[in-house]
Amino acid sequence: MHVSATIKGSAGLRPAISPVEDWRHIAGRLANVTTRLLGTLRPLTLGVTLLTALRAQTTPPANDEPVRLDTMMVLGDAVPGLYDAAPASSAGLPPSLATTVADVPGLAMHHMGAAAAEPLLRGLGSDRVVTTLDGLPLPNASPTRTDSPLALIGGGLIAGFDVSKAVPSVTLGPPANAGYIALALAPGSGAGQSNLSYANTEWDFDRNGSDVLAGATGRSHDWSYRAAGAAHSLGNYTSGDGTVVPAEDRNEGTALELGWQPDPNHRLQLGTLFSRQELAVNSALPLDTRATDTMAMNVEYDWAGSDQTRIATRFGVGLTDPHLDNRGRPAPALVTADGRTLSLAAGVSARHETAGGDEVAIGVDATQEERRLERHRPGAVDLLWPDLYQQDLGGFAEYTRKMTPDWKLRLGARLDTVKSEARAADGLAFNRIIRDLYVAYDGPAAAQTNQDEPAGAANVLLTGQLAMGFTTSLGTGFSRQPTGATERYRAFSDALDGGYEIGNPTARTEDKYELDWGLHWQRQTFSVNFDLFGSYLPDYLYRTVVGTTTPPAPPPPGAVVYGYRAIEADFWGGEMNLLWQPAQDSWFQLTGASVAATDRDAHHQLPEIPPATLAFAAGHAWSGTGLKPWIEFGLRYTASRNNPAPVDMPVFANTSAFTLGSLQAGFSWRRIRISCAVENLFNRNYHEYLSPPAAGSPASGDLIPGTRIPGPGRSVLLMISYRGR
Repeated sequence: MHVSATIKGSAGLRPAISPVEDWRHIAGRLANVTTRLLGTLRPLTLGVTLLTALRAQTTPPANDEPVRLDTMMVLGDAVPGLYDAAPASSAGLPPSLATTVADVPGLAMHHMGAAAAEPLLRGLGSDRVVTTLDGLPLPNASPTRTDSPLALIGGGLIAGFDVSKAVPSVTLGPPANAGYIALALAPGSGAGQSNLSYANTEWDFDRNGSDVLAGATGRSHDWSYRAAGAAHSLGNYTSGDGTVVPAEDRNEGTALELGWQPDPNHRLQLGTLFSRQELAVNSALPLDTRATDTMAMNVEYDWAGSDQTRIATRFGVGLTDPHLDNRGRPAPALVTADGRTLSLAAGVSARHETAGGDEVAIGVDATQEERRLERHRPGAVDLLWPDLYQQDLGGFAEYTRKMTPDWKLRLGARLDTVKSEARAADGLAFNRIIRDLYVAYDGPAAAQTNQDEPAGAANVLLTGQLAMGFTTSLGTGFSRQPTGATERYRAFSDALDGGYEIGNPTARTEDKYELDWGLHWQRQTFSVNFDLFGSYLPDYLYRTVVGTTTPPAPPPPGAVVYGYRAIEADFWGGEMNLLWQPAQDSWFQLTGASVAATDRDAHHQLPEIPPATLAFAAGHAWSGTGLKPWIEFGLRYTASRNNPAPVDMPVFANTSAFTLGSLQAGFSWRRIRISCAVENLFNRNYHEYLSPPAAGSPASGDLIPGTRIPGPGRSVLLMISYRGR
């Protein structure tokens, strides 16, 4: 089966379809995915019934509020998150954004090191997940997948985030087939209206390191502000079996947001961020990240022409200059890699609300990305990203119809035109011309390294209330996203776990058809959220074997070469989040997520898919006492996962199931909060499925080359926080 799929991919290219015929297929594809998803709902109905049968047995006081969570959002809306400088029931300061967002159901991380993490949403990763900062896209700055914005930016620098993973609004920007992680520098609605200062510090005794965070928010007359500074320095960690894993991670940064609103009709907002990754040891790679700066600036201006109409404009610029090297490794020669990733974004939109409560939004936006990364080794320079350029210009319209007081229908569509190019395709990689390498492995059409192509999205989302506190949503949509920078234009370079890898300039845009259904039940003492989803991608870009190397060396002749080919794939899964507060100061939370993906050409599962997870937490607080102590116990279960395609993805080994425990406790005294957490309470030795093996040459610290990288063992964290006015 694998051979037939490889041969089909090597032919490279599917017959061209005219734009009219192509768009004509959309209705048929949506009907196909709708039929398949509805067929899966019957056996899951019982599970929904059992979940919603859970009810509180006590009558809490009127001021009873969930401790861990305010509300659960219905499917199709963003999943909200807000970093709290002194959280009520969390003892950990997040050293990176990857740690901050990791608890969102359906979001998983692909790790190249303890700090290097790239997100996947519902099994889709790489450039399919778009991370934005106040609307400015921040792409991964390295083809080795080490420099995602979630890895490079300190967790305390942002004010909040939203994760859109189902039929997202077309107003969010250029299409993203996996979804969006939207970071915000400004506090959310209702926050930052009063002066607030805070300072936190945390010690990690296992990693012999600490985190520090300080900040302030406030308002004075027409001006509002938020300022934050964060730094952390963490050392190696010890796994459950006593292995010392190289995991040094040092980062510092600042963020500033200023707002000016002289009257209700005008608002100007300026946000800036700077973060410096001093060192991040990438145990799965031969190079570590050092002295890498990330800078971003956004300007937004909103003008209300009337009570019903508002016009918004924005402009942003982001820059990351990654540097990687093998200093500190037992390497015979110094190898370095330096790059530059520039992101620009601008947009203007208008929103109008009718007297009946309907809303119309129209607008245009534009983004531009430039990525370059070159590796310096003795006697040669290799372009890993040969000066990539991509420009997207799009227009959108969205209409939200309020059909009844309890039901609304959202219709949205956007059309984009995208220009992509590898401007340095005549440069060298392993002393060979990159364009010639493209042709050798992707066919004669790969000699053309610039493309102009249409993209866009269209979706429908129905949300409504079935009964008091019981809501549902049903969404379906289509999105077309240009192929990611690495999959299309990665120059010839080393691949993880041996061999070499090259992009495919002939790769066409990637279409996605999706259907999502959700149920949400909320009462005063509990909240249940249950989501089912299905996606069909007829041209999913898949990493597979495309050939072998040829003389002269380097590289050594006969080595495996991996590339990217279009396959037919589908994704199916579900997510659950349950919160129950039986009494005013007690809470229980249960979350779960699972996704399965199939290569329909080769008839096997896709390898880069996270295993199913289930997490449970139970806690109690004594709010009526002077010190207000609290305690929480948690368990996280991760199912086993076997690699269904080890020839294409040898970096992922079969992984056993594991369960990790945690215990947190703390108390407050005036404006000071002291808390302690023990992670991996039972000191289990475990391996994450999406973590590749240790680098082979040069090795990382004391890890045996090619062995699985274990997760951290038992660790103790102590945090002291202060919140003032």
